[in-house]
Amino acid sequence: MRTRSLPQVAAVALGVLLAGTAAAVPVDFGGYFRSGAGSSSEGGKEVCYRLPGSVLWFRLGNECDTYADLVFRSTLGQVDGTTFKSTFRFSYGTQGIANWEQTAPSFREVFVEAQDIGAGMGLPALKGASLWAGKRFYGNRDIHMLDYGFWEPNQGVGFGLENVDAGIGKFSYALMRIGDFTGYGINPSLGGFNPDLIGGGSRTVSVHDFRLEGIETNPGGKVSLGLDLSLKNNRDGRSTYTVDTVQPIDIDNDPATPPVNVVVRETRSIDNQAGRNGLGLHLQHTQDDLFGLGGFNQVVLKVAKNAMTLRGWGIAGSNEKRTEWLLFDHWVIEPKGMPVTASFTAGTRQAKVEGVTNKEYWIGARPQYHLNNVWSLMSELGYQQARSDGDTLGTRKLAKATVGTQFSMGRSLWARPAIRFFVTYAKWNNAAARAGTVTCTGRDCNTPVDAFGDKRSGVSYGMQVEGWF
Repeated sequence: MRTRSLPQVAAVALGVLLAGTAAAVPVDFGGYFRSGAGSSSEGGKEVCYRLPGSVLWFRLGNECDTYADLVFRSTLGQVDGTTFKSTFRFSYGTQGIANWEQTAPSFREVFVEAQDIGAGMGLPALKGASLWAGKRFYGNRDIHMLDYGFWEPNQGVGFGLENVDAGIGKFSYALMRIGDFTGYGINPSLGGFNPDLIGGGSRTVSVHDFRLEGIETNPGGKVSLGLDLSLKNNRDGRSTYTVDTVQPIDIDNDPATPPVNVVVRETRSIDNQAGRNGLGLHLQHTQDDLFGLGGFNQVVLKVAKNAMTLRGWGIAGSNEKRTEWLLFDHWVIEPKGMPVTASFTAGTRQAKVEGVTNKEYWIGARPQYHLNNVWSLMSELGYQQARSDGDTLGTRKLAKATVGTQFSMGRSLWARPAIRFFVTYAKWNNAAARAGTVTCTGRDCNTPVDAFGDKRSGVSYGMQVEGWF
């Protein structure tokens, strides 16, 4: 009898589910994907560039993986004006080195929402509001050219009530239960799949996300206000967990024979410390069509304390004294009747953790010139710097420039799919090189590239396709 792998079982189960429901419930298919290939000035696979100590990067011509979201949505039905919908999102990522690459897909979203819950309940106060529950990409806000989500509390399963008419704006509330990832290891024999729940789920936080959005302040301008609370919720005592690590073992005590890498399963323990509560504040002003150039301009100020992060999710079991703040501008222009579109961003982040302060700054732009409705010239320029207290290496600096051409489905900055051909040049200083690995490749750039260890600049070139639908 043939044994099926977990991904195969998941695929079969999904096929049976969709086959059984397709006749009764229409299913809409959507998603996101990116994939690319290329090389570098040192040969081998294309490399990407990251500034040690920074939480973001300029992404055009600077992504080295294959990643995809596959989304299945369906309208289940309507009762007394309330519409019920379901969403399933499968995600996966690979190294991008071969045609057959096994991967352990992830259920990123599994939730149901009841749209216009007020109609079905006969409550005018909730007219147009939605109730949802499950695992969801909830309320994501991001700077696309940096692939940086600055407000995304969706790190766990939860529920929420959103788009409640509050008179001056739309009010939303969500509760997320978030666990501790300390100790999660990679099990090579299972292709990255690790089902262990660390410490039996002993360390968790409850994140309460409050939003009041769409407050009109001036013609074309709106303000969003947010409050995030991270409340500790840990069990007492100590918990154990297992993790698989790859270790070199000398199997024959012969110095002339290289050690052999073997998988060793270790049992570890963690102290279920009480942890801290956390607080996050969000202030955002969005201006449409700034200076008549189309698009929008966002100015965002965020503050986070202790177990709350700037992104809006809590840190389970954390006892760190933490204060962070973030200020940035994100501007997208799409002038009518002109062949130019562009996005710009500049910002600063400061984090003080256990008395040590890290400061970083960035500025960059991505202009595009559209030769026609399909073909365009593209570029991206970005500069970053970061420094920590007591850092004898000095300020870490990284500059990156990408030029190329792309073929996309329209003239918009957001036109996708886009097939791109690019060359990326990056330059960094000694402080950046000595602080950690600047060049990396593979899934999420988790594989350092040692060939650039004695370099202070590098070139990558290749192609990439990106799309959403």
